[in-house]
Amino acid sequence: MKKKSLTLLSFLFLSACSNAPQQTSNNLTLGLVQSSVTKGANQVDVTKILGAPNIISRDKQGNETWVYDRISRTKKSSSMAGFGFGAIGAWLGAGGGSRSSDTSSSKSLTVIITFDDNKNVLDYAYQGLEF
Repeated sequence: MKKKSLTLLSFLFLSACSNAPQQTSNNLTLGLVQSSVTKGANQVDVTKILGAPNIISRDKQGNETWVYDRISRTKKSSSMAGFGFGAIGAWLGAGGGSRSSDTSSSKSLTVIITFDDNKNVLDYAYQGLEF
């Protein structure tokens, strides 16, 4: 019984120390696409770097086409509170106030990659928008 407990404890300790695999598909950026997608690269390399595509289809010439479409949103909130005295003096009273503001922005990145019959990048295009 002691041996089984020690084995189980060792397994739990080692599994707690391991790193979870990271998904690169959520980290798709324009810079990553520009630096890693090149004509002649194969599908395996593209998948390792960019992750799985959103859409796989064929174009009019029968070439396999992958589409990556990612949208990210960021929201910033800020608030400011203050306390001040009246203009004539403290004996007239005091006032307080606060301000808050919210700003949000969205980014969209669409990447279209066309592969030849040998599963190598034939052509690619991308468009990034920020709004």
